[in-house]
Amino acid sequence: MIDLMQMWLPNLIGIAFIFAFGACVGSFVNVTALRIPEGMSVVAPPSRCPICGRRLAWYENLPIIGWICARGRCWSCKSNISFRYPAIELIAGGLFAAYYAVAFVADPQGWWGRAGAGWFQSQGFLATLPAFIAVVGLLGALLAATLTDLKCFSIPLAFTLTPTILGIAGWTVQGMLSPPGLREPWPIPLAGWTTGCMAIGAGLGIALSLVLLWKGLMKRSFADYHEHLKDGEVLADYPHGRREMVREIVFLTPVVALALAGWLVGRSIGGTPPLVLQTLGGAVLGYLAGAGIMWFVRIVATSIKGIEAMGMGDVHLMGAAGATLGWIDPIIAFFLAPFSGLAFIALAGLWGAIRQGTSRREIPYGPHLALAVVVVVLLRPVVFDAGRLLFPGLIPANSSLQEGLRKVK
Repeated sequence: MIDLMQMWLPNLIGIAFIFAFGACVGSFVNVTALRIPEGMSVVAPPSRCPICGRRLAWYENLPIIGWICARGRCWSCKSNISFRYPAIELIAGGLFAAYYAVAFVADPQGWWGRAGAGWFQSQGFLATLPAFIAVVGLLGALLAATLTDLKCFSIPLAFTLTPTILGIAGWTVQGMLSPPGLREPWPIPLAGWTTGCMAIGAGLGIALSLVLLWKGLMKRSFADYHEHLKDGEVLADYPHGRREMVREIVFLTPVVALALAGWLVGRSIGGTPPLVLQTLGGAVLGYLAGAGIMWFVRIVATSIKGIEAMGMGDVHLMGAAGATLGWIDPIIAFFLAPFSGLAFIALAGLWGAIRQGTSRREIPYGPHLALAVVVVVLLRPVVFDAGRLLFPGLIPANSSLQEGLRKVK
């Protein structure tokens, strides 16, 4: 018993610490999800009761504990405080703690070790902190994006740009810190010269298109969307979807052209790039893969239907996932998300039947994408084993899809 306690006590302390950290992030997610869509500052004014306006004391802002101590009521006016606040803090803390357990507690040689535990545990927590922060930052951003998308049918750029920067910066720094001869497979596919130069070329293309957009030499798509919104609505019946797709194709033309140029340049370079360039290229390539597959579907579906089929927030969301997880995971999540959507439709239909004709509520696609990404991150062995059952021969036994595709350069 003593030996067992000595073995598990450090892990339990670590999980508890990460849970507390995640709950604090969840508290911040509550603030940002409520204020950013309204154009408010996330710093000022300080947290206060929405009914009586009294500023909350520091102990009332403690995640989960503050709500429990107040018994879900304001200390002054006794009005109810929504259970949403501690619920989001619990979810965020649970997500963070679950990922810590997957990365640092799971047996690297066991079934769950295929989720990347070997790479993290071979270097230790502090040495892999940039990568860990990037992933849990993505999990927090997915939660914030889900809340705002459910409420406003839009995902603010702050919730996708922040994890994108964290992902690219985190893996770049990780490439500087990790030993070049590390034998454990990396959690993200690393880039060789060909794919790395292609990713850098595409990144330069995005920068060029943004400059042209800023200078007015390109037209922003859906710039007049607000003119078609009716009072009290968050979605408009916009009639010019096909026209706007032409503008987005024009925006993407420099991206594709410079990506092709980078690919040609990369083919002429021999050898292996430095590790920091491999991780940087892997993160940028992941962003392009995640955003690219969603943007492709958006353009094709909108061109066919004539109405906007998918928001740009979904494109940016999957780009952020790719920048953090590499190019394989967002593609897997893309194919998993429809199952979440179908399950929601089935449950909504069942609930409507139970309530005898209750009107069905529309739900945006972003939450399904976010859930699919979380499943890939936390339940990777389950996903790959299910893939082997559904598609025999695609994924070799006793290996992961990432291991099979890791050598793609």
